[in-house]
Amino acid sequence: MLNKDLNKGEIMKLYDNPTANHPRIVRMVLAEKNISDVEIVTIDLMKGEHKTPEYRAIAPNSRVPALKLDDGTVIIESSAICRYLECLYPEPNLFGESPMEIASIEMWRARIHNELMLPLAQGFRHLHPAMAGMEDQNKEFGESSKKIGIKSLKYFNGALAESEFVAGDRYTFADIQMITTTDFFIKLNRIDLADYPEIARHIKLMSDRTSFKA
Repeated sequence: MLNKDLNKGEIMKLYDNPTANHPRIVRMVLAEKNISDVEIVTIDLMKGEHKTPEYRAIAPNSRVPALKLDDGTVIIESSAICRYLECLYPEPNLFGESPMEIASIEMWRARIHNELMLPLAQGFRHLHPAMAGMEDQNKEFGESSKKIGIKSLKYFNGALAESEFVAGDRYTFADIQMITTTDFFIKLNRIDLADYPEIARHIKLMSDRTSFKA
C-alpha cells in the first residue's frame, strides 16, 4: 500500500475485530482507497474487551469499529467512519458524484442494512449456538428475523439480476455493504447460497477484488 499524508499529519487508530462484519466494512474502504497509515487495535469480542471501562471510554456504545483521531476525537458507526475517510481521500469515489448517484448509493446502502443485514444478524445472534454466551437468545424472535432476512434475500437477488453492481454501473459503497452482509450472514444462518444465483454472482465479482480479503 502507498503511504499518504493523513489530513496534514493526522494519525488515525482503528479499533477493529477481524471476524465482525462492521469493522470489515471500514477495512475494505481503507483497502479500496489504499490508506495504510492507520494503526489497527484488535478488540476481542469473545473475551468481552468491548465492554471494558477502558474501551467504553472510547466507544460508549461498546461496539466496533471506532476510529480515534490524534486530537482525541472518536467516530463510531462504520458508515460514518467511511464517509469521513471519503472526505479525506475522495479517490476512488465510493459514495457518488452526481446528486442522483449519491442518493442511489445511500438508498441501497440503507436498504441493505435495514432490510437484509439487520434481520439476518438477529437470526444469527438468536439462533446460533456460538452466540449463546453473548446474547439473551430468543428462538422465536431469531426464527422470525431469519424468515424476514430470507424474504429480503429473494428481493435483492432479483434486484441484482438487473445490474452488475448494486447501485449502478460501477463499484460503490453499496457493494461493500452488500458483500459484507452476504459473505458473512448467509453462511452463519445456514442458508443455501445456491438458491440465490445473482447474489452468488455478486459475491464472486467482489471476491476478485483485493479489498475482499481485508
